[in-house]
Amino acid sequence: MRYLHIVGKKKKPNAFEEALSELRKVVPASASLHVAPAPKVKEEQRIVTAEFLRRNDDGSWAWEEFNGGLVGTLSAEFSATLGTLQESDTVRLQVSITPTTCTVEQIVPRSLRQLPDKERRERMREVKRRHAPPPPPQKKTHLNSAPPPGARHIIRARVTALTETTLTWQAVDGSETMTSRSPRAHELEVEQKINVVLEELRGQLTFVDFVAHTLRTTQHSLGELTLDAMYVLEPGDIVDAFLEFSGIPGAHDADRIGKTRPAVFIGKVNTNTLLLRGLTDGTGSYGQRAGNIAIRDWQEAGLKKPSVVQEKAQEVDIADVWVTRGKLSAFDRAALGVR
Repeated sequence: MRYLHIVGKKKKPNAFEEALSELRKVVPASASLHVAPAPKVKEEQRIVTAEFLRRNDDGSWAWEEFNGGLVGTLSAEFSATLGTLQESDTVRLQVSITPTTCTVEQIVPRSLRQLPDKERRERMREVKRRHAPPPPPQKKTHLNSAPPPGARHIIRARVTALTETTLTWQAVDGSETMTSRSPRAHELEVEQKINVVLEELRGQLTFVDFVAHTLRTTQHSLGELTLDAMYVLEPGDIVDAFLEFSGIPGAHDADRIGKTRPAVFIGKVNTNTLLLRGLTDGTGSYGQRAGNIAIRDWQEAGLKKPSVVQEKAQEVDIADVWVTRGKLSAFDRAALGVR
């Protein structure tokens, strides 16, 4: 028996087969493609008390954890189930927390709490203060941060020498010593303590005048730095003065101890200390507090808007009084109990 042997051309491998052949030479036969599983995301389930901050345009509500650190958004669908919401309402939520997300899973039934209007306003003010941007650094008093027109400064000084027309004085802190001309120098005495008014111009301080404790008849112009007005004040006069905060400061006053504001002169405690009662906006919630007295004739008194006299009086250094703004009417002086 014969066998027929057919000889043909050898098949030439294509480019793909060549690349596969080369790869088989490098990769062991036992090797296989391995894809690492995705890492598990750590997830935490919690119940939080959420306080509503504001309603978004799409009907959802932005919230933050009450006295906590979580923040999130309650969808419009969830919000609709709670009815009418207002800022500072609180509700208990079951949330799912990952390192990057906070997802609301469900609302705890019957957990919505709504505050009375008065408590709501106070809570909203507190939240706004907490979220307000930090104020720029400011001076603790107005003497440097808000000087009167002309960049004038008042400093305490002691008279060291006198002539008929000049006085030599030294700042009580030793920072300044100067001999200055004044037509009222003869009214002073050596070693007398005075308030000296200096004007800053191009970085140089020049003498303006002194506030004499003994002079009580000097005429002054409304709205100017009144060198002696603080010594001729009458009960019921309205002045601008630096007053310390008697309650919680506003958002922009968090790092300050007080601010310049209108006040009513009540009387003198001693030569250098005045008794004042501050004025505040009569339309705001703070102005509605018990003990405040509304000013009926506020325009006649030189005020820009309806105001009330605060209940508590403050003792104010005489150097912290700037200008005389006006005077309460006879009706308002009687209501305040001053004559």
